This record gives sequence, C-alpha cells and structure tokens, in this order.
Amino acid sequence: MRDNPSDFNEEAVAANPPITSPRLHWLDLLSKYRQPIGLGVTLLLFAIALIACRHMLIEMDLDALHDSLLSVPLPSLGGAVLATVVGFVILLGYELSASRYANVQLPAKTLVLGGFTAFAIGNAVGLSMLSGGSVRYRLYSRHGLGAIEVARMTLFASLSLGSALPPLAALAMLADLSDASLALHLPVDVLAAIAIAVLLLGTLAAVMLYRRRLPEQTIPHNLLVRIGRRTLRLPSTRLTLMQLVITALDVAAAATVLYLLLPQSPPFAAFLLVYLLALAAGVLSHVPGGVGVFEAILLAAFANELGAAPLAAALLLYRLIYVVLPLLVACLVLLFNEAQRLLPTRQAMRVASGLAAPILALLVFLSGVVLLFSGSTPEIDTRLEYVGFMIPHRLIDASHFVASLVGVLCLLLAQGLRRRLSAAWMLTLGLLVAGAVLSMLKGFDWEEASMLVITACLLAVFRRSFYRPSRLLELPFSGLYLMASVCVVGASIWLLLFAYQDVPYSHQLWWQFTLDADAPRALRSALGSAVLLVIVSLTWLLRTARPVIKLPDAAELAKAAEIVKASAQPDGGLALTGDKAILLHPSGNAFLMYSHRGRSLVALYDPIGPTQQRAELIWQFRDLCDVHHARPVFYQVRAENLPFYMDIGLTAIKLGEEARVDLLRFDIDAKGKEMKDLRYTWNRGGRDGLSLEIHEPGQAPLEELKIISDAWLTGKNVREKGFSLGRFSPEYLQYFRVAIIRFEGKPVAFANLLETSRKDLASLDLMRAHPEAPKLTMEFMMVGLILHYKQNGYGRFSLGMVPLSGLQPRRGAPLTQRLGSMVFRRGEQLYNFQGLRRFKDKFQPDWEPRYMAVPAGLDPLVALADTAALIAGGLTGLVKR
Repeated sequence: MRDNPSDFNEEAVAANPPITSPRLHWLDLLSKYRQPIGLGVTLLLFAIALIACRHMLIEMDLDALHDSLLSVPLPSLGGAVLATVVGFVILLGYELSASRYANVQLPAKTLVLGGFTAFAIGNAVGLSMLSGGSVRYRLYSRHGLGAIEVARMTLFASLSLGSALPPLAALAMLADLSDASLALHLPVDVLAAIAIAVLLLGTLAAVMLYRRRLPEQTIPHNLLVRIGRRTLRLPSTRLTLMQLVITALDVAAAATVLYLLLPQSPPFAAFLLVYLLALAAGVLSHVPGGVGVFEAILLAAFANELGAAPLAAALLLYRLIYVVLPLLVACLVLLFNEAQRLLPTRQAMRVASGLAAPILALLVFLSGVVLLFSGSTPEIDTRLEYVGFMIPHRLIDASHFVASLVGVLCLLLAQGLRRRLSAAWMLTLGLLVAGAVLSMLKGFDWEEASMLVITACLLAVFRRSFYRPSRLLELPFSGLYLMASVCVVGASIWLLLFAYQDVPYSHQLWWQFTLDADAPRALRSALGSAVLLVIVSLTWLLRTARPVIKLPDAAELAKAAEIVKASAQPDGGLALTGDKAILLHPSGNAFLMYSHRGRSLVALYDPIGPTQQRAELIWQFRDLCDVHHARPVFYQVRAENLPFYMDIGLTAIKLGEEARVDLLRFDIDAKGKEMKDLRYTWNRGGRDGLSLEIHEPGQAPLEELKIISDAWLTGKNVREKGFSLGRFSPEYLQYFRVAIIRFEGKPVAFANLLETSRKDLASLDLMRAHPEAPKLTMEFMMVGLILHYKQNGYGRFSLGMVPLSGLQPRRGAPLTQRLGSMVFRRGEQLYNFQGLRRFKDKFQPDWEPRYMAVPAGLDPLVALADTAALIAGGLTGLVKR
C-alpha cells in the first residue's frame, strides 16, 4: 500500500525547507494566523469603544437614562418606526441594482424577501458578506442562481455603502461648513479642503476608470474596465449614479430614525456628517453591528451639546427600532418561509436542510444576550416586592444567578445549533424553558420569559432541522463564537458598572442577600457568568489532541466494502484503493473518503450511505476540517445533495456532466442512427471474434490483465493515477467482478465493475485495452455491459463524467465556467473532451451535472489545483502525466 502523496511531499519540504526572507516569513505568519489576529483586533476595538463610552457617560446614572427614555414623545417613536420602514424599502433598491449588476432575474417576491432579510440580519450581526450572503444564497439558489451570481449581488450590495460614504460625507460637510466645524472640532477651511479633495479624487478616479473602459460592452448594466492585464467588471455609469442616489436616500432615512429620537434638533447636515463617520467607523471595525464604536463617536460629538442621558436614550431606542426590530421580523419571516417550504414534503423529507437552524441559533444567542443583560440591571421594584411576598428571598437570588448562567450557555450552545446537533437542540430547549421559569421567579420578568418561550416553541417546531447525533464535547473550537460570547459577557459587565456606579463597592456586597440588594445579585451573576465562560473556553481549548489522518487498515476497508454493497452508490468502491482516509459514521452504515493536500481536505463524491447519514457525515467532515484548520472540499457531488453543502458554508461550481444510461429505455433494436451504429458494433465485434466474459471477485486472470494494463500505460505514456481513479493492483481488484474482452480467445481489454446489491446503478472504474486490440473493442465492451446489466434487472448504467461538459461560455458567466468552456472547446491537445462526449452520446444517456463544493470566498482554482495534484499523485504527476 502506497503512502499518501500529500504526506510525502510535506515531509520532503520539512526535510529541505526553502530559503525565505524575513519579510516573507512574517507575511506567511500573518496569512496563517489572520483569523485569530482579526478576532483579536476586533476584541481590542470593542474594548476601547466600551471604555470610551464609559468615560463619556461617567456622570450619567441609570435613573437619568430611564427618565430620558420615558420622555421621548410618542410621535417621535412613531416617526422613527416609519422612517425605519421607509429606510428598508429604500434598501430594496440595493437589491434591485445588485440583480441588474449580476444580470440575474428573480421574482419580485423573492427579491423583496432576500433583500429585506439579508439587510436586517447583516445590519445586526455584521459580516454582511457572510451573514447576508448566506441568506441570499439560500433563497436565490432555489431559483437557479449559482454561487458566483449571489456573491456578485452580495458584494455589490455590501460595497455600495462603503463606496458612497466618502462623497456623501464631503457633500454633507460642504452643505453646512460652520455646523460641521462645531461638530467635528476642526477649522472650516480644513473641512472645506478635505471635502473638495475627496470629491476631486472621486471624480478623477471615475474619469480614469471610464477612459479605460473596453470598447465592447457586451454585459448589460456593466462597465468592463482594463487595468493592466486584468479586466474589472464595474457597474455601468447609469447604475452607479442610480446607486449613489439610493445610498444617499438610505443613509438619510437611517439618520432620520436617530434624529427624530433626539431631545433637541441640531442642524441636520452636521448631524448627518457625524452619522456617516460613525457608520463608517462601525463598518471598518468589524465589530458586529458596530456596537460601541458607532455610539462612542456620536457621544463624543454631541454629548456636551445634547446631554449624555438623552443622547444615550436616543441611541438605545435607535438600536431597538432600526436594528433589533427588523432582525426579529426577518427571523420570523424566514422561519415562516422555511415552514411553508417543508410542509408540502413533510413525509418525503428525511432530513431538513435550510435556514431554520442558523436563524434559530441566532435567536438563541439573542436570548442569551437578554438573560445576561437582564442579570446586570436592577429589577423593577414593584414587581420584586410582589414576588417577594410569595417566594423566599434566597430563591430569588438563586434564580437571578442561575438565569445568568443559562444566558452564557445559550451563547455557547448557539454554535451547536448552527451545526445542527440534536444534543444542542435538546439541551437548549430545556435551558430556554428553565430560563423562562427563572425569569418569572427572579422578578416577574414576563417580557423576557415570553421571548424565551417563543424561541423554545420555534425550536420544537423545527426539531427535524437538528439531525446530528454528535456529542457536544466533539464540537471543534470556534474563535468567532468565543469572541462573540466574550463581547457579550464584557458588555454585560460594562452595563453592571454603569447601572451601579453610584453604589460604593465593598467586600460585603458579595454577601448581601436582601430583597432590595440588586447590586450584589448583579455582581454575583457577572462573576458566575465570567467564570463559567472561562471554564468552558479552557475546556474547549485544552481538549485531547486532534485525530490523526491515516490511511485505512484491512478492517476499515472491509467495512467500507460492506457499506458500498448495501448502498445505491457503486462509486464508493473507489475507497477500496486504500489511498484515501475513511471517515465512518458512528452508526457504522455510512462513510466518507477523503485525502489531504496542502491546506485542503478533499472528499471524493458524496458520502456513501443513507440520506440521513450523508447529511451528518458532511457536518462530521466539516468538524474534522475545523479541528485541522483545513478547508473542506467535496469533489464530484450531485445536485440533490447541494443543500447539505450549503448548510456547512460551501458553494458549488460545476465540474462537468455524468452520463447515465436508463436501462429500462435502452433498446438496441430501436430505430435511429445511434442504435444502428451500436447494433453494428455489437454484431460486427461478435463476427470478428470479440467476446465478453465476466469473472467473479478474485477469479480474474490478473497475470494476463497486467500485460494489458502495462501496455496501455506505456502506449499512453502515463503512470498510475490515484484518488478519483483506481489503479491496477491485486489488492484493489480482488473486491470486484471483472469484465474481460477476448479477441479470438486472447484477453485484449478489461474493466472492473462497480456494483451494489440494490441494482439501482452500476458503473466501472479501470477500463484498459491493449494497443493492438481491434478498433471497436471499447465500444463493444460498453454495449455488452449495458446489455448484461439490462438483462440482470439493473436500473441504470453510468458511463462516467465528462469533465467541463455543460459549462456556460457566455461573457457574463463565472470565470471558472468560461475558462472550463474554453478548454472543453479548444483543449483537444490536452484531453479529448468533445470526443469523449460524442462517444458517450451514442448510448443516449441522461446527462447529470456534477459539482465541486468549496468554501465561500475561496478561489475555486485553489481547490481544483489541490484535487488535480491528488489525482496525479503529487505535483510531479501533473508535469510527468
């Protein structure tokens, strides 16, 4: 059994490390640790923002904030809600422009649903390319849109605001220089110079790009610009101007929401300028929703003029009205849409795959936030007094403390729900019910309890979305979820310090257990929450070493052979080559085969086994990749399983099409040119001395077949491949029946047959012929096998995939598809793509697309290069064939 080529190459590099400059070394380190560095910077900015807000609110107490909240007039609240509705209607203009830019057509209802939910979730969660993009991909892929088109729409919608902010800020400054100077504490002349410079630079850049446009503009609503050797696809001039107007209206509507909530009315131009700067800072900080950063800038600009308490109250209401309210509505709309989609196929669907799990994970995370923030603030005195008559004080204190711990667990369990773990579902459901009871006990917080009960009910409705039986302790470490949890706990401690800043600290506070001891209860809850988070985080980080990726032993190969035999996926027989690792499902009735190359773990085909286990194995493989800090790649997967790959954050690119002959429809005696040619091949081959015989496993004359294989390899000037191709070896061929074509009694060609006991589908792997075999030998073999399987009651016969077949050559198609289509049409010197397609078309097959599933944002060429190296047996195999 040969070594894994990727392991051999890594050992060779380790033995002979390349000479690199210090600069390249630092760049490599930054690239390798870019995620933890980014998370660390985000945490630092969030901490700085909290400290800044604390400094600016040092003289304000909770009573002043409470009075300011109550003093906001109802017409102002109504106007803010109306402005929010108008703002989100304007946001749909982004979606319309994005669809035009990507040259896609979607039903108006779908476009409205996708635009509203993507922006509502993106505004609250941040990382709009991932959060909003994931929502769009889920909704739009159901209408035939590919990952590239959705990525273009998301990128356009995300960058539109950032690109328009500088000129809009410059125009806002020029509109009222004196008030802008007061707000920003800068001289008028400096602000005017900055504004004019920004507008001139923007105009100059636009002119330069327009002058570099290509004369042939074949894509509607797009401007193709040549910069060096690259061609950029930019929105057309008309679309750009229209989007600038939409962005201006969007920012004005969002600013109006906050402006209406202010106690006084500063000049709108100056306020809009500061709002634009705060918005830009929040986006650039990558803090979810810009929380803390956005508020710090507005407090620095207007706290002295408007008062810290009224401004803080306006900012809090702004977050609730413009961010939280649309988020909750979007979550409920998506869950309702998901329920409608699943209900008609409730009996047919064994695995629920969709948006329910990530949306519910978000709601559970918000429930944790509510519990922690509630634990850091005082209870309403009147409610506490009523509860105190019926419930012992110690039980109230215990309920307050345990509710905060439940909040921390909800934050952490959100990841388990996102990964569809049934254990996370069960534990979260119990915690939410317990949290609702505790909320009533600690101070009759019926609003908080209602939210928890509603979330628990939604979890119960979508039970089938959490189908993975994996244990919670097997969850891979997630820096993103840990950072988010740390931010929430940190914000709750900040809220505690703010709410009780007038309470003098003493050691006795920890041991006060009276009914009116709000500060001691909050201190104990904060300490318990922080300690619990630290314990879970350390347990998460200090677990046992990650599992070793190794080639399978004889027992694992025998188990894989047994699973393949019982399945309807004969291609799973490729696992028996022994050159791929095997990931077994805990139930033992499914597996996934994969190899390691560079930073990629590449799985071959869909998991082998029942539908339920396939979905679970895909997540299991994603967990394995996260543990090894590798990118998951799935090679040659079917369209019916794409929703499962979307669940783990992958997108699909088309590789080609597989030809499958429907044996029930295949009739060699039918009329038509194709069948006439096949009849001629079969009859002529028989007359010329060709015959087909099939040997049972282990019975084929391998010595004679080795002569054919060696001659074939020599004649083609190739060596044995791997990964997605079998190789000639007794250890591999012993598992299969072997078809042999004899010419005048002498073997001249052979193929090993991939079969299962279910007889749904049959295929083949190695198919080799001696260079001196008759010309019609291979076609004779295919006809003979098709007739053999038809006679034995099989449903279909696979002729294999034609790479790059069916890719779109149009100008607006994704780059990978256009390159693939060009190679398919003009790359006959590299591989006979079209000839292979014509050969298989003779058998009148059904053509089914095959895909590669890769992480969103990853260049597909990287995944293709890693896979090609695995098939070729290493980088040298790509050169030496």
